Amino acid sequence: MSLLTPVWNYVDALVHPSAKQDAWMAARHRAFIAPRLLGSCAALAGFPLYIAVGGLPSLLELGVFGWLLAPILITYFLSRTGRYEAAYMLSSLSLAGMAGLVAWCTGGIGSFAAVWLVVVPLEAGLSGSRRVVALASGFVLVVAGMLWNLSALGLQLPASATAGKHGLAAVLGIISAALYATGLAFVTEQLLRTSAGLLNAEEGRYRLLARSMTDVITRHGRNGLVLFVSPAGERLFGVPQSELIGHGLFDRVHVLDRPAYLTALADATVLGEDRSVEFRIRRDGDTKAHGYFAWVEMRCRPLEPVADEREVVAVLREMTERKVQEREVERKKSECINNNNAKSRFVATTREAALAKRQVKKSA
Repeated sequence: MSLLTPVWNYVDALVHPSAKQDAWMAARHRAFIAPRLLGSCAALAGFPLYIAVGGLPSLLELGVFGWLLAPILITYFLSRTGRYEAAYMLSSLSLAGMAGLVAWCTGGIGSFAAVWLVVVPLEAGLSGSRRVVALASGFVLVVAGMLWNLSALGLQLPASATAGKHGLAAVLGIISAALYATGLAFVTEQLLRTSAGLLNAEEGRYRLLARSMTDVITRHGRNGLVLFVSPAGERLFGVPQSELIGHGLFDRVHVLDRPAYLTALADATVLGEDRSVEFRIRRDGDTKAHGYFAWVEMRCRPLEPVADEREVVAVLREMTERKVQEREVERKKSECINNNNAKSRFVATTREAALAKRQVKKSA
């Protein structure tokens, strides 16, 4: 257990219950909460040191430190409501507003605080929402436009009047902007790592599920080309999965059954309807007395189109034994019918012979 474990536990506790149901969304909530909560608390804790170094703060400096409460309040808003995009919008608005106010008080568009406007869209990019990024960029453009107009009209405070008074604030402002951008980079890297980890874990579960299934799962693209074959395909066809990709599976379909096979895939692709078909496939290394062909049943289902191209997923299940049993039932049924027909013919012949014998006796 590390020293930061209680901190991460507290951050996890702030994640809204609706986000905890999705591991990826929970990670994004934590990435939003942790830097704002910890960063604001750390900056507020350094306020006494700032006073000790720079003396009594000005009204503007008090306002900047007071603004540090905004990320904490926005974090609380997200924790209570779970409204992820709204929290990012509030964060972008508050950051752009504070950067604009400090820039106006410290020289206008050429102020050190104007560099914070660049950070606003970068921060919004972590939301994964185009709307949030667009609104954040709009906030920045509005603030920058106002600063430019105020500078042109000469309505901002002159930089010479504030340079000495806010010299320390300027240095800290530039350093804090650089640190904040660095923090965004680390958060981005962490989100990418979390996304990759979740994706690998999900793929691992699907691979385990595919290995455990006895049915063969295939994915087909244009013209029925096989794009994916589950591991069970090696047991069914007796060849490695790689040999079934492309036209490999089609080449193992019995020649007489290929039209039905292609028709089922075409109907699923073009019509977007489920299809089911039975056909024979060649199984390499099979020594059973079925002509080296096994019967399979394939059920096709269309997938949602990707890049205007529809794909089909199919499930293949061997049914050789069932076919053998069906043939045996048909054979016995045919034998029974033949026996009944023979019996009927025998009875009819016997009756005709008896009638003929009676007629001979009467004529005699």
